[in-house]
Amino acid sequence: MPADATEPVVILPELWQRPEMLAALRKRDIGQLFRLIRQYAGASQTRIGVAVNLSQGKVSEIMKGSVQVTSFEVIERVAEGLRMPDVARLALGLAPVHTAASQTIDTVSHPTPVIPSRDGMSASGLLSVESPVTVGQNQNAAPWDVDVLTLAWIVGRLDAHVDRRTMLLLAAGMTAEAAATIADPWERLTRVLTGPQTLDEDTVERLEARTIGFHRLEFVLPAQAIYQGLTTHITELSNLLQNSPPDRLRRRLAATAGEAATLASWIAWDLKQPGQSLSFDRVAALAAKESGHLIIQACTHAYKSYAVEGRAAHEAVQQAQQFLPAQGDNATRAWLLSRQAEELAALGDRRTIDLLHQAEDAYSRARPHRERAWTRFLDPGRMAAFQLSTYVRLGDERRVIEVGQAALSAIGHDTDRKRVAVVYADIAQAQLQIGDVAEGVAYGRRALESAQRSESTWGLQHLTTVEKTLASHQDPTARELLDDIAATRRSLGTSPA
Repeated sequence: MPADATEPVVILPELWQRPEMLAALRKRDIGQLFRLIRQYAGASQTRIGVAVNLSQGKVSEIMKGSVQVTSFEVIERVAEGLRMPDVARLALGLAPVHTAASQTIDTVSHPTPVIPSRDGMSASGLLSVESPVTVGQNQNAAPWDVDVLTLAWIVGRLDAHVDRRTMLLLAAGMTAEAAATIADPWERLTRVLTGPQTLDEDTVERLEARTIGFHRLEFVLPAQAIYQGLTTHITELSNLLQNSPPDRLRRRLAATAGEAATLASWIAWDLKQPGQSLSFDRVAALAAKESGHLIIQACTHAYKSYAVEGRAAHEAVQQAQQFLPAQGDNATRAWLLSRQAEELAALGDRRTIDLLHQAEDAYSRARPHRERAWTRFLDPGRMAAFQLSTYVRLGDERRVIEVGQAALSAIGHDTDRKRVAVVYADIAQAQLQIGDVAEGVAYGRRALESAQRSESTWGLQHLTTVEKTLASHQDPTARELLDDIAATRRSLGTSPA
């Protein structure tokens, strides 16, 4: 092996900005990538191989084009070995690197130009359904002044859990300069959406990825931040469906439109637009019928179960279960069984324990990240949160303590704030049930702070029982908490998020 074979490949930043390099990255043409590095960085095949953990012979085959690199693991290894900057990683379809600067990114503003939208207008100018309502001012809100359509597509293409810091890095990187790295595939999608072009599988895949991205964005962004982009996305899908695409593509477009509409209905309800919520429900129902994926309506009814209480909530879950197939879709099945357990527990029905066991069994067979766009949310932390909520409603103090610790350890306190708000609210109620008012108030305060930071009225909904329990207490900290919950509720509203 030559003496310099183990030395790192030194690539000047300018090389990553060259048009031919950006084109190679967009196409994931690793052979062309290696050829450009050899041409402009003077690196031998051996040095490239050492950097990316491939043999010299394999690098040679890739450069000749006789071997194509398609494995995500190898592509990630290439990016890390060559120390690609974030702009190059985004062009390759990878998440940006977490640098030391990202540790303080929550408090840093990024006054960068946004990516031009598909026709030069801002995303808000494209809305054709209804302008979103501004709810609550969040002092910790991120600078979400970006093209949400593009951000959703990138997140959906990554299709992995994206925490708040990563989302901020993505948003910060979405400058006009970064836009050039995704111009080709995005322009191809734009041509189909805005002109009489031939619809192909590649375009449908991009739209499916964007739907997945919106469902993932809902984990970390306030409802108002994504509503406009989501409604525009649904309008574009509807327009494509009206152009009589081939049956095989029509069914896929209808399915992704339905998956997007269920989320839009949920968000519209959160923004106190019940009329729009019902309209999106109708879109989801039509899409379910057109695509043959009736389970889309299961998701719609499951979301609606959060908007009501008592027997009405349980009945909504039962309606959702009617749309489950006999086999498969175990992630949705686990979700619905968990929701049924929660609502029956609130009614004092001890059958809830059996339902929790059934939910765990379904979850053990589920593939949440591969089943449906909406099932990406389901993970061990969410399952533990369902158990916690159920045991709190049953008044099972021993199980509350055990499951509560499991729920807290399974979620990221800084990134999963919507879920953290719910978990803290349930633990607060459990502490109050055993008579520890100080701890109950402390956890209630944490729940409120998480709900405020995520603008989540879902978390506020879980604090309702805490409010009722504390209503008769004259402790100053309890009264202060109640006043702050009431003020937040007036700001954010009372619909679920």
